[in-house]
Amino acid sequence: METIIQQILYVAAAIVFAVACRSFHNRFIQKLGWLALLGASYLIGYFISGTHAGGVVVVGGWFMVPWLEIIFRVRRLRFPIKSEVKHRFPPSREVFPELSDLSSEAEDDGFVEVGDTGWQFSQTDYFMRLFYHAEKRTQAAIALAQQGDFGFSYVSLTSRTAGGITFTTTNYPFAATMKYSPKQRLNRFTHAVSFSDLLERHEYFLQHEGVRLEDLALQDTEYLHAYIERDMSVQIDHNITAGVIEPTGNGEFRYSWRGCIFLYWQVLKDMLRV
Repeated sequence: METIIQQILYVAAAIVFAVACRSFHNRFIQKLGWLALLGASYLIGYFISGTHAGGVVVVGGWFMVPWLEIIFRVRRLRFPIKSEVKHRFPPSREVFPELSDLSSEAEDDGFVEVGDTGWQFSQTDYFMRLFYHAEKRTQAAIALAQQGDFGFSYVSLTSRTAGGITFTTTNYPFAATMKYSPKQRLNRFTHAVSFSDLLERHEYFLQHEGVRLEDLALQDTEYLHAYIERDMSVQIDHNITAGVIEPTGNGEFRYSWRGCIFLYWQVLKDMLRV
């Protein structure tokens, strides 16, 4: 009995330590918390089975859950091939409290507000407030994605060359759910602490890619929403060609089995990164 109590305390201590680490804003401490959670899972399997193999099986369960979610839920979903990006009224302050502060940060960095827009993609509702910086020839988008009671916000900065190549820097918190076309270059910077921080990383991204200011195309602010719609269409067409998604009729598509494997790999990379 005493041994069982000790085992429970070991597991409880590991879980408490994991939760405490995950509450920190430092990403390295957060990673330590994730490792502690895996350690607690291993101890549970080990104590129940009495073998190291049991511990490994329980840890492996964390990596199998996403795959089951993908094949039993995501593959059954249907998504629109074409999404109309149009004017939207902004969400309430209770729903999107960061919108005002992020808008002020964008304006402080010289961006001018263009308007609010959005679209629906399957069960997810997207809202975007668009900005443009004429001198930098760069578009900014402050976005909120909502699916039921779950929602998250992110910021994206996009510059387009005269040759039709788009360069985007974003703090979007999750891995891409589809491949990007050869003319779409993405730079994820999930640890940006401010709008200025993200802008600085975007400018470094352009320099690293050898893109000069004169290479960037001027954008018509009246059609920023149309550029977003075009970018989505290009990405979807590319993924149909690549076999990641497949049309199902009625203007919809679903993930192919190849696409399911792609999604699973994306989730694994995020899990290992976190």
